[in-house]
Amino acid sequence: MSFDRGDRSYYVSDERLRAFRALPVEEKLRWVEELAMFIRLTRESDKPVSGVTPDKGLKQPDPLSSK
Repeated sequence: MSFDRGDRSYYVSDERLRAFRALPVEEKLRWVEELAMFIRLTRESDKPVSGVTPDKGLKQPDPLSSK
């Protein structure tokens, strides 16, 4: 069964949007970085989610490597 990436939605209340807008810039950036990490970890189902090594933490993809 194929999954259509465009067939999804998420509701965010006006109250939550106002709360996000009220955050300091540093908190907004931290939130965006955490969301980006979550998306990277869950985006590719064929790769193992466990990218954490005990000594180095979470492995980051190499932006210069070709896919």
